[in-house]
Amino acid sequence: MSVCHDLFIDFHSEIFLTSDKKESLRTSRNAVREKIKKHFRDKLKLEEPKFYGQGSYMMNTTVVPIDGEFDIDDGIYLQNLEGVEEKDWPIPTTVHNWILDAVNGHTSSSPVDKNTCVRVIYKANYHVDLPIYVMSGSHPKLAHKSKGWIDSDPKELTKWFNGEATSKGAQLKRIVRYLKAWKDYKEGETKLPSGMILSILAINHFVSDYKDNDDKALVETVRAIKEALDTSFSLVRPVFPSEELINDWSETKKTNFLDKLDSLIKKGDEALTSSDKTSASKKWRGIFGDRFPEYQAPDSETSAAFRSTSPAILGNHGRSA
Repeated sequence: MSVCHDLFIDFHSEIFLTSDKKESLRTSRNAVREKIKKHFRDKLKLEEPKFYGQGSYMMNTTVVPIDGEFDIDDGIYLQNLEGVEEKDWPIPTTVHNWILDAVNGHTSSSPVDKNTCVRVIYKANYHVDLPIYVMSGSHPKLAHKSKGWIDSDPKELTKWFNGEATSKGAQLKRIVRYLKAWKDYKEGETKLPSGMILSILAINHFVSDYKDNDDKALVETVRAIKEALDTSFSLVRPVFPSEELINDWSETKKTNFLDKLDSLIKKGDEALTSSDKTSASKKWRGIFGDRFPEYQAPDSETSAAFRSTSPAILGNHGRSA
C-alpha cells in the first residue's frame, strides 16, 4: 500500500483559502453590506437589514478554484418586515429590486438578479451572492422569484455542519475540501452536485478509521457514500426544512454522479495499491489534476522502499485496505 498522506496535506495547502484571500473577500462583503444599509436608510427610509454569512465561507470549506470565481453567500435579513404578517409582505421581485438598486454601480459589472439571490460580481474573480430573508416565526423564509416566499434556514445548516465537524475532527473538513477540489477538476459537461450536497454526504458517511491517512479516509468515505446511494438514492437536509435534496434528479443525472463516484473509488484504490509512491501520486493527479504534487523519489531510494510490508488493515467497516 502506497501512503500519500503527506502529499495530500501538501495538496490541501494548495487548495485551502489563505488568510489574505479570506480578508480580501471579507472586505468586499462588508463593503456591499454598507452599501445596502445606506440605501435602506437614505433612499428607502426603512430599517437597515441585518446580515449573516452562510455557505462554505462560514463552514470554512471554501477551496481555491482552478479556473473560475470564488463565491461568498451573505444572507440579508429584512428587519422592516419582521412582525408583519406574510400576506402583507411585498412579492420577492420587489425586495430583489431593493437590493439590485442598492448595489447597482458598486462594481464595474452590473449585478445579476437570480431566482434565489442578487449577485455582485467583482473583477478579481469572485462574487457575492445575496439571498434575501424575512424571519417568520422560528425560521426565515427566502425571497425566491419564481416560487415565492419559501422555507429556508441556512443558519441551522451552518450550525449543524460546524457541530459535526468539531465532533468528528479536522480530517472531515479536509475530506470535504478534497471532494470540492475533485468536483472542480472533474466537472465539465457532466454537472456534479453542489458543494452543500457533497458536504452533507461526507458528514453522513465519513469513515473515521484512518486519522493519519487522508488518502485512505477519502476513498473509504466515498465508498460509503456510493454504497448508501446505490441502496437508496436519497439525501434529506439534516435541519429545517428537512426536504429531500436529490431523489427528484433525472436518471441520467443520477447515473452520471454514481459513475463519477465509482471512478473515484476505482482510481483511488489503484493509487492506494500502487507499488511505489511515485506511481501513486500520478494516479492521484489523474483524480485531482496537476495541483496535486507528484512524488519524486530521492536517487538513493529504491523501488523497494516504497512497498508496504505491513498486512492489510481492516477498519471497523470491515473493508480491506
